[in-house]
Amino acid sequence: MPKNIKALLKILCDGKYHSGTTLGAKLKVTRGAIWKSIKQLKEYGINIEAKTNLGYRIPGGLELLDKKNITKHIAIKHKFDANEILIFDELPSTNNYLADLIKEKKLENCERYNSDSGKLGVRKNKKTLKPKSERYFCFAEYQTAARGRFGRNWICTFAQNIYLSLSWQFSREPHELSGLGLVIAVAVAESLKSYGIKNGISLKWPNDVLWENRKLVGILIDLFGEIPHIYNAIIGIGINLNISQEKGDQITQPWCDIAQITGLTPKRNQLAGLLLDNLLEAISTYQDQGLKPFIKKWLKLDAAYGKKVTVITNEQNITGTGMGIDDKGYFLLKDNHGKTRSFASAEVSLRIQP
Repeated sequence: MPKNIKALLKILCDGKYHSGTTLGAKLKVTRGAIWKSIKQLKEYGINIEAKTNLGYRIPGGLELLDKKNITKHIAIKHKFDANEILIFDELPSTNNYLADLIKEKKLENCERYNSDSGKLGVRKNKKTLKPKSERYFCFAEYQTAARGRFGRNWICTFAQNIYLSLSWQFSREPHELSGLGLVIAVAVAESLKSYGIKNGISLKWPNDVLWENRKLVGILIDLFGEIPHIYNAIIGIGINLNISQEKGDQITQPWCDIAQITGLTPKRNQLAGLLLDNLLEAISTYQDQGLKPFIKKWLKLDAAYGKKVTVITNEQNITGTGMGIDDKGYFLLKDNHGKTRSFASAEVSLRIQP
């Protein structure tokens, strides 16, 4: 986002009306330039209301992500590990960005934007990073090429939801990390509970967090290795906070957002901080102790346990009853012949029958 557009957005974030004349005086541009900038903001999907004699406003305002406000909600013991927080206005994909960052060992300039195209400018500096275990936390206000599992599109709106990717280095082989997605889902559920959503949360194997059987959070994990037995996990998390009806109509499955659940404007920085805090705690535990400490927590929230489900593989669809997970995080299904079968997350999709 160009600097002049970002400056205008910061003024409008308060949710109050600002006349074109006032905005022009503050930003030292003409009213015509303000009108053009408003048009550009609308192209990001930002709802801007215009009224004669009042001016422009964003109904309800916007809370932009801010590192200082995020870290207020992170426990002292985790603040050092959460030092590398990167916040972008716009990225194609936070997962892809961190994967490139880890592979290249160089950090792009988060604040430099191309004022002509309005897109993030890429400039690599000569500084070689030496981070602790390659840990980064990357937020984007907006993603232009967000993706979900199996390459599905992820619907995005500017500064209304949470789009986070974090990197973590494990001294394990990929098959030993089969439970990581379940651990992340449990951590997200606990973050939502800390935020104030006490009831209605459930987990759908392997990577969805639901509220009253509607999708609230999606999780995507990418793994790659640089040297034998050392693998980097890029963990992407998308949380629905406040989705417009227009965007919601593009989603092809039942969904909900934080605003619907609470009836209040979501506090983005608070939830982002609570999320990082719980993720740091959970991943550290998983790294030291494996999946075992999380199995009971998962089963308590398992949306499929005891339900009629269909497991979809490349070869066939298998119907049966959900029986939880095993100690590797594999999904357990009792088929219609009474046989219990296990499935790894990379192989299949799961559908819970109404």
